[in-house]
Amino acid sequence: MNMRRLTLALSALALAGCGRLDELTYEPPTTPAQWCEQRPCIDVGGTVINEPIGIVLVFGLALMWIGAGVYFLMSRRGQRSRVWFGVALVLGGIGAGLAGTSYQLFSYVLKCEGRDLCVLTNGYEVAYSVTQAWSVSAMVVAVAYACTLGRARTGLIVYAVINAVVYCVVTAIGVMAPSATLLSFSVLMLFALPGVLIVIAITARRLGQPKERAIFTAAILLLLVQVAYYAYWASGLTQTLWDDGNGFYFSENDVLHIGFILWLAYLLWRVGPTLADRDDVTRDAG
Repeated sequence: MNMRRLTLALSALALAGCGRLDELTYEPPTTPAQWCEQRPCIDVGGTVINEPIGIVLVFGLALMWIGAGVYFLMSRRGQRSRVWFGVALVLGGIGAGLAGTSYQLFSYVLKCEGRDLCVLTNGYEVAYSVTQAWSVSAMVVAVAYACTLGRARTGLIVYAVINAVVYCVVTAIGVMAPSATLLSFSVLMLFALPGVLIVIAITARRLGQPKERAIFTAAILLLLVQVAYYAYWASGLTQTLWDDGNGFYFSENDVLHIGFILWLAYLLWRVGPTLADRDDVTRDAG
């Protein structure tokens, strides 16, 4: 009950401060006209939409993510690890849909339309970050049930809850301040990355078991997707390929979405058939 009240209180504070997000403008300062010079802007019935390739990828990813989550929930077979893995994937899909709405589909409408300078972020992106943080924490809980017992399991679950709550506090402060740093993707990764590393450390000790090997590989692939995202961003290929509107637009976000689609395919192929709770029998066998 106390956790529920804390979550509601944080949500109320964040919503109260959402109006201040308009104080954060895009860096470097960008006018609506410049926004559409830097990426595709297409008028559809009087509404400007952005990045058609990105729209297809991100909403396809969102549907695949939610579909994968539903698969784990429908095939849970009384296994708490499958329930929490399903919850994690559904949250990830919701987050992808929120991100696609703001970063791709309606980025001009939400950030630039009717403004002198485009704003940096909005409530959709804040909600995306929170759902992603919750998704990672839910995945850690799933791995706790799948691969640990006793105090180790309890410790992982406590860590996952604390991590999610603290990130919500940081986000609420970021909204109310407002602070571009606290609301950044980099801060989200600071909270998400330790969970992935913990999963790798836990499963690396039991690579002889199909379940642990599948989860370990999935965690490594997740890291590689992030590396590909940052490598593409650092390369400057987005603007090179765009060529001031003479080429085509393919951004680091598109690389991220393709990577996640491949990652989800691996989850369904390898993790799906093997994921189950670890119990005393499994412990004795291992």
